[in-house]
Amino acid sequence: MDLNQQPETRPSIEDPRVYLAAERTYLAWVRTSIGLMGFGFVIARFGFLIRSLAIMDPSRPYNSKFSPYLGFTMVCFGVAICLVAAVRHRVYIRALRAGVANPQMSLSASMALAAVLAVAGMMMAIHILTT
Repeated sequence: MDLNQQPETRPSIEDPRVYLAAERTYLAWVRTSIGLMGFGFVIARFGFLIRSLAIMDPSRPYNSKFSPYLGFTMVCFGVAICLVAAVRHRVYIRALRAGVANPQMSLSASMALAAVLAVAGMMMAIHILTT
């Protein structure tokens, strides 16, 4: 061991950096939820745009009603993610205030987000290929 090397110290619970890191994580979840809501809105409106273009050019019929439903689902999922983020942040901050140095967080919300986004991505890919 190098004598000049300082041992690593973990920030204490009273250190404001711990709370600021928790807040950055919370804000990342909120940004993700806003992105999902915006993306869902774009998906839904894009379907309406394609339908309008099909009316103007009857040689390219548009018969899919998939886009509004997928868009609506993405917006609802974004709202759910925002609510989950608020609950997770509240639980984490309460645990820090109770003196728990590194509170355990469940991975289920993160895995659910990844799974739903993967399914939505596959649905959009299929939709692109079929329209």
